[in-house]
Amino acid sequence: MTKKNLIIIICLLTVIDLVAAGWYATRRIEASGKSQSLFGQRDSTEYIAMADTMSSTTQADVFDKTHQNTYYFTANKASKDGDYTSYYTSTKHVKVRWPQKVNGNDELTDLNKELIKTAFGSSHTQLKDARYAYLNSPVFNNPSAVGDDYRTLVKAPRVYPVYGNVSQVLVFPYMTSQRLLVIEVDKVEYNGNSTDKSSSYVHYDRQNQRVLSRVDILAADASKENQLLKVINDKIDDLNKRRGDDRRLQHALNVPADICCSKKGVLFMFKQGSIDDEPIEILIDYDKAEPFFTNEFKQLQANNGGYWLYKETLKPEPINNQPAVTKQPAVTQSKSSYTKKRKSYYKRPAYKPRFKPKRTNRRRYSGARHRSGYYGYAAKRHSRHRQR
Repeated sequence: MTKKNLIIIICLLTVIDLVAAGWYATRRIEASGKSQSLFGQRDSTEYIAMADTMSSTTQADVFDKTHQNTYYFTANKASKDGDYTSYYTSTKHVKVRWPQKVNGNDELTDLNKELIKTAFGSSHTQLKDARYAYLNSPVFNNPSAVGDDYRTLVKAPRVYPVYGNVSQVLVFPYMTSQRLLVIEVDKVEYNGNSTDKSSSYVHYDRQNQRVLSRVDILAADASKENQLLKVINDKIDDLNKRRGDDRRLQHALNVPADICCSKKGVLFMFKQGSIDDEPIEILIDYDKAEPFFTNEFKQLQANNGGYWLYKETLKPEPINNQPAVTKQPAVTQSKSSYTKKRKSYYKRPAYKPRFKPKRTNRRRYSGARHRSGYYGYAAKRHSRHRQR
């Protein structure tokens, strides 16, 4: 047999094997009525879930240490002549724990942009630039009365009602899991009369390294939005059963824009004055919120786990970090107590010898004469006997 004939035979056997494999697959399709893989019984979505599970090995996230920066401003002129408490002042605090590495990745361009936009409302790409722009822009309660006639201060000014403004921004991690990193952004402002607080949350897919917006989590469907609003109001009714009549929450008119994926469910953040006088968080468990998720987020949650809430949270600074200076009344001391202290002082020996000397019977004479006398009304010493 020649070499050429051997090659022809091998090619024919290969073609026969391919035809037999095709015939076998066709027979299985006709018998079951559906196509199945020759290498298993799983569909494509199951393979995707298996791939997500296999690549779910995560690394610990790294955050920078806490940094705090504060700027102080004051108007150059008092609002009222002669009233030193009527100077308009502005205090701005920034306190952050910024992410440096997420799941082993230190290229966090999209996450940095989203955090800067949420915290400072700017389009800067670097934290230091956004922070400086925010701190260097004072907020006065009456901007028209101050204009550009203000200066910076080294020490914190005394914050007086109506005239003092304190604005704060805090950024720190809230929760992490195998698939999610949630970072909290708090804003606190005292406008001279009241304090306004608000919280926002940035969600980050740790595996795919991308920011998740609200529409990536909750489906943008009007009918589902109404059903979700009913679920939230039902939860409010359950909360009101445990509250007093004077602490009852109002029904929500719409689903809030700010949400937070927590350990047990989704927190819906209601701002101050919407359903209560204070900001309120309504927790909806994941099993009840799951029908309103997008398909992408459902798949993420199905392969998620290892939830961890960060214990170290950043707290806002007090409005006045310089206590008011008040004059203490002078302490008057009674004459009797002063006399007692003075007597005790003179009775106290100036020097106490270590060893007490022995007393002798011999009397020493100093050579000076001693004459008895008394003190008269003129405070002069007189002899008891008139000298002749």
